[in-house]
Amino acid sequence: MEIDASKTVGEILRDYPELTDWFMELGLCGCGHDSSMMWSIETLAKEKNRDLATLLDEINKKID
Repeated sequence: MEIDASKTVGEILRDYPELTDWFMELGLCGCGHDSSMMWSIETLAKEKNRDLATLLDEINKKID
């Protein structure tokens, strides 16, 4: 299943818990904070000043 921009951080980490460390290493996850867990990948990219297409590509490569 491919991750799209509407998926939330919480949904991704629930389905792919092995990505937790990767999100944290990149400074992309306030995994202990409820608000950022509810952010979509699109919102996360905007808030963290990351290119959305690149971020989605990186995530999808990690789960492939």
